[in-house]
Amino acid sequence: MQVFKAFLKVLKKNSITAIVFIGVFLLVAVMMSANKADVGVTVEVRMSVFDEDGTPESEKLTEVLGKKFDIKDIRNDRETITDMLYYESIGYALVINKGYSEKLAAGETDGLFSAYHLHSSYEEVIAEQVVNDYAAAVSAYVSAGIPLSEAIDYAGNDLLTETDVTIERFDEGSKDYPSDFAAYFRYLPYILISAILSALCPVLMIMDRKDLRYRTNCSSIRQNSYTLQIFAGGAVFVLAVWLIFMGVGMYLYGGMFRGNAWTAVLNSALFALITAVTAVLVASSISTQNILTLIVQVLGLGSSFICGIFVPQYALSSGVLAVGRFFPAYWYVKLNDMLCGDTLYKSDEAAVCLLIELGYAAALLMITLLIRKLRYSGAYMMSKA
Repeated sequence: MQVFKAFLKVLKKNSITAIVFIGVFLLVAVMMSANKADVGVTVEVRMSVFDEDGTPESEKLTEVLGKKFDIKDIRNDRETITDMLYYESIGYALVINKGYSEKLAAGETDGLFSAYHLHSSYEEVIAEQVVNDYAAAVSAYVSAGIPLSEAIDYAGNDLLTETDVTIERFDEGSKDYPSDFAAYFRYLPYILISAILSALCPVLMIMDRKDLRYRTNCSSIRQNSYTLQIFAGGAVFVLAVWLIFMGVGMYLYGGMFRGNAWTAVLNSALFALITAVTAVLVASSISTQNILTLIVQVLGLGSSFICGIFVPQYALSSGVLAVGRFFPAYWYVKLNDMLCGDTLYKSDEAAVCLLIELGYAAALLMITLLIRKLRYSGAYMMSKA
């Protein structure tokens, strides 16, 4: 076990990067858990309204907008408005055009308003949506034969009505694996890739230095034994990292895992195995630290963006998802979403996700063993000497 012991000694000296990744992730996870609460989403729109029509109908709109948004009272000239927008004192300036009430009474909705804004923003989008919805509602009431004075009251009440929204889960069993806790497991692939590859690959590259390989080839240690001891050393490190995450996960979960949470644990274990084999494969295929840094960033950040870790899979285009399917992280996230109820859970699809991940691990392992057998054989190294 000389190779195994030497591997652990070198790993100990090169584990700072992994410790940083793991520490930061766990700190953020614990802080988010400590501050977890049912918090509503509040959107503040800062705007100004300039009424050039001066009628009861336009005044009613100004009143309604004042109840819904934060209305700033500023001078109605272009320079002042532009300055307020530039310094972000307001996000939108609405002008109620002359003839607003007449067009509204006639059921027209074009040319009622004009506006000032510097660029597209959530304040502009929300304000325009509200104003257009109000005008459309008034027009609909008028078309139904309701007098304009009553129509604007109805439309105003509709606009100010608050609606309670409840998000229904696809899977009732997700109570054992709630969506807020599932976020902890969702981000694990990025941390595992970044931490494990950053720590393991430099160690493997040191162990595979040409001078050390020459000594190993001249010793009584067989090539297969050397490779197995390398895998064993990496497995110990990966297992330790994975157990740390699972231990903190149990703390955040509030006790022993239940139901779907155990499948999530199995899912993370398979991905940790994939990451460990990937680290050996990468280290066996490159020779410089600069290339390693590039690969870690591409695999970590790239797969996170196209597989649904940073951006939910439902928000990704079909083209991006088509590429993401070639990465094991895609199947990891797909299963995680089913387990927490974000998507419809189907046992056969869940099994397929696990089998695909297992297939990735097996395929990467065979490729890695083949590369190491060819690259680090005595004949190959002599030809490169």
